[in-house]
Amino acid sequence: MWGWALLLCFLVTPGCYYFRLAAEPLQKPRFVTVKPADEVYATVRSLLLKDGYVIEQEDPKERTLLTEFRHFSTRAGGVTQPEGGRLYYHKLRVTVGGGEEGAAVELESVDLEIRSSYVYDEGGKVLSFKKRYLYEQYPSMFDLSSVNWELGRMRGYLEGTLAGGRKHGK
Repeated sequence: MWGWALLLCFLVTPGCYYFRLAAEPLQKPRFVTVKPADEVYATVRSLLLKDGYVIEQEDPKERTLLTEFRHFSTRAGGVTQPEGGRLYYHKLRVTVGGGEEGAAVELESVDLEIRSSYVYDEGGKVLSFKKRYLYEQYPSMFDLSSVNWELGRMRGYLEGTLAGGRKHGK
């Protein structure tokens, strides 16, 4: 009986892979450093640009940076996936708090979305179709491990560089 119920669920909710009915709050990795907050803000801004992010908005007074959309992961391979896969995009918000005694840096993925391209022909018509899936509207389509991986990568890069350890590397 449970098997039939599960099958019915798959048929009724196509494209829902993670059984998430509502968007969950995303992780917000955070780290602290003993460097002054203004210095950390300037360094983080530079490191984001070096990593390939483009700054869309910045507020030096509040020490907040918001990047433009950036592709950070492609999920491909699966029966229901489009030809080019699911391209994950987000804007990265970085907030630096604190003062002269040290800083706390918080990263947040905002405006998370999947972009897909579909091409049909031979009976299906529609030769090209692009679709954007917003996390808030289609939460069950998202593999949040990809988002968490990117946030963890950026945290490690920023924290390691600010500590004088790691050099840049993707």
